[in-house]
Amino acid sequence: MTRLTPDVYVSDEVRAVRQLHADVFTDGFRQLSIRDQLARQAQRIHEAHRSGNRAVATHVTCWHPELVGHSVEQIMNHHLTLADSRETIAREYGFGGWGDADQRGTRPPDPHFEAAVDALLAGDVESLRTALRRYPSLASATSSFGHRSTLLHYVGSNGVETYRQVVPLNLAEVAQTLLDAGANVNGTAEMYGGGSTTIALLITSSHPAEAGVIDDVVRVLLDAGAEADGS
Repeated sequence: MTRLTPDVYVSDEVRAVRQLHADVFTDGFRQLSIRDQLARQAQRIHEAHRSGNRAVATHVTCWHPELVGHSVEQIMNHHLTLADSRETIAREYGFGGWGDADQRGTRPPDPHFEAAVDALLAGDVESLRTALRRYPSLASATSSFGHRSTLLHYVGSNGVETYRQVVPLNLAEVAQTLLDAGANVNGTAEMYGGGSTTIALLITSSHPAEAGVIDDVVRVLLDAGAEADGS
């Protein structure tokens, strides 16, 4: 797996989540079925909340069906059950809820797609180009997770799994590489109720702006024909 370097921006909140779920980067974890991956993360969220680890608030405030938008203090003072944690992580991965993830997540995610996401988020353009040459269908493939994002959607750093909401500083080059390989600049994914385009995700995410790359990436997407209103 490609590791992140100092040339990748990671917010404090995302960094804390990555530390909480350190095993998501291991081969053993990646070989689990999707529902087992999510069950393991839900258990860790539940245990971390009980121990006072505030990293769980990033998951909960974004994805819990009743606690969206709540403050860290409100979330840490809430009685968060294992069922709450399972609902939260299932929705983070784009499923309708835990029952949906349990039913649809019986197999591991596509390893070629996952490896390409890793290269993309590390800003490893050469590895990404190699993967796209070897498996041309990756340019239009969708994630095995419920949000059904394409590789290009991960450029938006929004709506996908939290630990992957990182921003390589060469994100414009990454986006151009995907577009050159045939990615659909106006393709949609299923997060936030569906119909999410890369440019809409990008301009509503704080991470690319904080990394200082958003203008260059928007320009690449617009030049490729992205609809400016994200519709």
